[in-house]
Amino acid sequence: MKNTNKKYAKLMLAGALSFSFVAEATNYTLTENSTHITEIVSQASTKKWEKQLLGPYHKINTLTAANVREAYTAFLTNVRAQHNNWTDTEWDHAKAVLDKLDYKKNTLESQLKLDDKGKIKMLQAEFRALETGDDIKD
Repeated sequence: MKNTNKKYAKLMLAGALSFSFVAEATNYTLTENSTHITEIVSQASTKKWEKQLLGPYHKINTLTAANVREAYTAFLTNVRAQHNNWTDTEWDHAKAVLDKLDYKKNTLESQLKLDDKGKIKMLQAEFRALETGDDIKD
């Protein structure tokens, strides 16, 4: 009888583990497909948001160490002017633009002056503060 219980327990454990594995694999696949679709859809709207928030600096790939600070300044100027009625989705678009801007800044990091780095940090912090302030209002 003991041997049968051990076999049953092992069989149940193997079944549970395989079910868990299949469920996780399915979830991963669905998440990957969903993420990919979201990326495709949001690429077009992100371009619109880049133009809206960065103005003349909307072509992020062409930014240089000489003008990346101005791009952050333009970004924050536009965020300040527009953020009062934003939904969570609109904040997500603004964050996506900031993420792209941050990525470009990181590629230029070694060429940036210390005062530019400091100003950019302050502008990034202000964005987070505005976002948090709007979260608190909700």
